[in-house]
Amino acid sequence: MEGPEYIGANLRYTRSAYGALFYVSFPLGDEPRALALGQNTKRSDIDQEIDKLRHWLETASPDHAQRASHLHTLGITLIEKFHLTTSFDAIDSAIEYLQEAIDLAPFESPTRPLQYLCLATAYQVRCERNMNTADIDSAIKLCREATYITGTTHHLRGLQMKILGDAYRMRINCSGEVADVNESIRIYKEGLDLDLPSNIIRVDLTHALGLGYQARYQVTATMLDMDTSLQLLQEACDATAGTYQIKNSRRRDLALGHQIKYLRNEDPLEIIKAITLFQECVDHTPTGDPTLAACYANLGTAYALKRRKVGSFKDLERSIESLQNAVEISKVEDPNGSSIPGELGMAYQDKFFETKLLSDIDAAIETWQRAIDSSNTTKQQATQLQWKSRAVLERFHKTKSVTDIDQSILLLQRSQENTLPEDIPRAVRLFELGNRYKHKYRNTRAKEDLTTGTTHLRTVIQDPSIDVYAKILAGEDAMDFFALAEDWMQGYEVAASLINLIPPLIPRFLETFDVQYVLRDIEGVACEAASMALYAGKEPSVALQFLEIGRDVIATSIEDLRGEVGILEEKYPDLANQFLTQRAALDIPATEDSVPDQRYKRGNVFENLVDKIRQLPGFKDFLREPSEDALKLAASEHPIVVINLKAQSRHSPVVLSWLWDVAMKPILDFLGFTKTPISDKDWPRICWIPTGPLSGFPLHAAGYHNDESSEAVIERVMSSYSSSVKAIINGRHDTKITREITRDRSLLVAMENTPGATRLPFATREVNMLHKLHISMSLDPIIGKNKTDILSQLPHCKIFHFAGHGFTDSQDPSRSHLLLEDDGKSDTLEVGKLLSLNIRQSQPFLAYLSACGTAGFRHVIGTLWEVSDETCVDMAKDTYEGIRDGGMSDDSVCRGLHMASRALRKKCLSMLISRKERQASKDQVRDAGSTGGIQEERASERDVLLCEEDDSVPFHWVPYVHFGV
Repeated sequence: MEGPEYIGANLRYTRSAYGALFYVSFPLGDEPRALALGQNTKRSDIDQEIDKLRHWLETASPDHAQRASHLHTLGITLIEKFHLTTSFDAIDSAIEYLQEAIDLAPFESPTRPLQYLCLATAYQVRCERNMNTADIDSAIKLCREATYITGTTHHLRGLQMKILGDAYRMRINCSGEVADVNESIRIYKEGLDLDLPSNIIRVDLTHALGLGYQARYQVTATMLDMDTSLQLLQEACDATAGTYQIKNSRRRDLALGHQIKYLRNEDPLEIIKAITLFQECVDHTPTGDPTLAACYANLGTAYALKRRKVGSFKDLERSIESLQNAVEISKVEDPNGSSIPGELGMAYQDKFFETKLLSDIDAAIETWQRAIDSSNTTKQQATQLQWKSRAVLERFHKTKSVTDIDQSILLLQRSQENTLPEDIPRAVRLFELGNRYKHKYRNTRAKEDLTTGTTHLRTVIQDPSIDVYAKILAGEDAMDFFALAEDWMQGYEVAASLINLIPPLIPRFLETFDVQYVLRDIEGVACEAASMALYAGKEPSVALQFLEIGRDVIATSIEDLRGEVGILEEKYPDLANQFLTQRAALDIPATEDSVPDQRYKRGNVFENLVDKIRQLPGFKDFLREPSEDALKLAASEHPIVVINLKAQSRHSPVVLSWLWDVAMKPILDFLGFTKTPISDKDWPRICWIPTGPLSGFPLHAAGYHNDESSEAVIERVMSSYSSSVKAIINGRHDTKITREITRDRSLLVAMENTPGATRLPFATREVNMLHKLHISMSLDPIIGKNKTDILSQLPHCKIFHFAGHGFTDSQDPSRSHLLLEDDGKSDTLEVGKLLSLNIRQSQPFLAYLSACGTAGFRHVIGTLWEVSDETCVDMAKDTYEGIRDGGMSDDSVCRGLHMASRALRKKCLSMLISRKERQASKDQVRDAGSTGGIQEERASERDVLLCEEDDSVPFHWVPYVHFGV
């Protein structure tokens, strides 16, 4: 949201756009003396003008004809004083004077609509600081009254729509209702549809509409809103004329938009755009302007943000230089500069993280103290105390001095004392107090520190008014606290209360990208909770259910919506039809014309329907996590192994042998899988569900691979992977429902030449081989060439085979994609697009991707990393032959890949043995001391180095994995 300086710009705009009306209606004496607000105005000028106006009002007759106009002018001038000083006395007095001017002026006065608009703006300015809903409601009422007086064709109509839209946009800060910001967007658009008398008004409405979309993004986290916002703000910035102050206001808002987007996607181009715009603000602001400090502060903050994510130490130095300039200017020109030393304090703290020099953290602490001393509100001082406490904590980490941790606690306690119960930062400060005592407890082991710290953390967890994110952070810290004290039962109690907070964080109305964005902040909670349950002596099923909730939360929000409702259809067909209808509504992807509020409402309708279904006999667990009995039943066909790696006990799984020794061999021995099966028909199968750091690790490849011994997972069991036990249960349930939607077709795509990627000469050969092989499997193979072919054919095929490049996006899996080609240009097929197709409705049997994994298929064979192009041909041939020979059953997919992997492993081991034999032969020649032998070795040394450089030669089989039932 914009700051008071933006509202100031709005008032300046009012005077410039409607100058004739303003000055004619409100002259000061015989000659217009209206202040040129914003034109290098200093506080001394403002104060002088206020004194003159007050003196006139005190000495003039109470019934003077110009009294109302002077009261109005004084109110406007006091708003400008508030803009410079943030003094509530100034804005309170401004509202009083503006209201008195309205009361004195005749109702039929032609200036009354403008009076209403100015008073509405004053209420907005005050609301921006006190967050009082009554103020913003007053602003909305005044705008509506102005419209009632003027009608819809008045020349003030554009300005009315602008200020009314601003009021609704601001009200979202108080209400949190997306309906308010939707109304503001509607009003701005209605204003732009008018026959506006001035291009200035059109540009201003365009800018405001951009801010409206930005405000909605901050509520819904829909990236489409942010992109629309930036486009509109750029248009307004390009079209803005007039003073440098208004141009800088446009540049600043556009820069802040790019900065917000950068914080979301961490794209360096976004923060570079923000820095460029902030630098332009600095360059266009003359020395002596009080806003120059804020321009430098914005620039310094942007450099600091760049440094923290993608920048260099040079960016940090630029940040400190800009912020120091801002501090020096604010000492002289801007009494409202108390927040700027805080930004500088954070920059020094960032520098300390880099240099580890006490002088840097001491500079940060000193700067924060300066910010505390210059704070002019209790709320502001509470914030500065909190940040100084954080800096002192960092010094404690360096010095280990109890004095530092005690000072950090004392500062935070003072901050908390200055925090009202309804203040948003209250939860964070309580959490940080608990965290401080945890650090102190590590040193003292004093029971009182344990009790005090966990009490603060429990307060956060148990307070219903506190945000769920804060509760989860506090819960994680509390579990750490109790782990330090080895009080596992209390840790388990926290874990039990914490784990149930996760599903509500993922409402079903969120898009897939937004689900993943939310989950980045709560990664690992379920792993910690599961570990705490085991340490507390709870049944393994309890820990497993904790993991299921955490691991399955994305699957629940996506796959549950596409899951089958066969039993519901049999018993309650009408409800099943409602369920399918509402589910289909949530499957509709976002478009430029869609309103996030609609998806929000659809999500609520869906949740209410699910609750209704759960009231039916036998459906109490509908779409819930599986019960203990269901978990056991799921493992009846073959073992399911969940491996949970605690965050505190993370190791670096550098070699496959390490994982075999510490985890896989003990697991297989416990299950009785101690040797290689004699017959190919007797291979047991395990479904692995790794968590935490192990999630992307090839568990199936753990072992010793110097020979063909059974000291390896692949020599004892077949391996599959799943995200959760519930996913397995749902997948098996699907097999019980007869489908006639999917035809016996296969879609084969070979991307031998992809623009921007390396050539894959064996891709076409692979697909040609499979074309013949699929005919022998009674399939009708179709050759696809581009995205259009894939999207049109995929829902109607049993098998999708892709031989080409892929890309995995670890930050947003839905944006992982296959690299394609269209008319000679590169193109992509994202996982998110596949999800929007809802291909699970037709349930394709298998996706075989020689590049990356995706979602929506019954089975997926993919690779964990890049694989040899030539190897792919043999792996595909052997795998599909195994699937064919197994009758295309669920088991045949895992078995086919397993046998193909064993065959390739055997081949790779033979290559490794041959290499060792060649090396041994060369060693013998070298030992003989023959000059010719030395020359012969040197002649072939490049080949040997190239061979040794390719460490993956013995492990071409490792990346291949099977996901499915």
